[in-house]
Amino acid sequence: MGEPAGALVTGGARGIGRAIAERLARRGDTVVIGDLGSTANATAAELSAEGLAVHGVELDVRDPESLAAAVGRVEEVAPLATMINNAGVGWIRPLVEVTPQEFDGLMSINLRGVFFGIQAAARAMVGRGGCIVNTASTSSFTASTTPMVPYDTSKGAVRMLTIAAARELAPVGIRVNAVAPGTVDTDLTRTLLDDPGVLERQAAERIPLGRLGRVTDIAAAVDFLSSEAASYVTGHVLVVDGGWLT
Repeated sequence: MGEPAGALVTGGARGIGRAIAERLARRGDTVVIGDLGSTANATAAELSAEGLAVHGVELDVRDPESLAAAVGRVEEVAPLATMINNAGVGWIRPLVEVTPQEFDGLMSINLRGVFFGIQAAARAMVGRGGCIVNTASTSSFTASTTPMVPYDTSKGAVRMLTIAAARELAPVGIRVNAVAPGTVDTDLTRTLLDDPGVLERQAAERIPLGRLGRVTDIAAAVDFLSSEAASYVTGHVLVVDGGWLT
């Protein structure tokens, strides 16, 4: 058997990130979860207890040095082959009420964090290749139905960042793609709404497949994009939304 492949999942302590980390670990990758505070180590301990090769590292994607250190942590256990830039935040706020500090804070995670995550991974992957998958959104293609202009702007930028980085890094064997989830049933999604039950009603009314997305749906898409089955795929943004954008 070959040497285990290393993977870093930012924002991997819960929700979609955790599902991705578990999926990659179950296929045999050595996974490092990066997240704030002690959350990454706590999740890593839970998954390790199931016999999976999962480690945790404290990570703040707003800090390029923290991202570089997290990549270094992966390299200590296995060569970095897969980088998942998943960390992100979102909130509902009318455009006219958003402060400069709020705007900059969101962009520092959702866009700047992805850019420097790509950079840190690419520096490690040059010479051997690898793959990078970013978490975009259906908001990369169309505006949210609720007031989320900064979030939508950040995810639109992630889409173009993915395409541009894919073109630049292809000659050195690094593939860059993104997954664009629709509405996924997570604790974070439900905290955005005063009436969490609206999600089920919207699913029945607006999503052709008639249900909310599951974190495992997104993890499966990331698994594909970061696998040899997608070795000829780069610069692609894979929409996983139950048909909502169609």
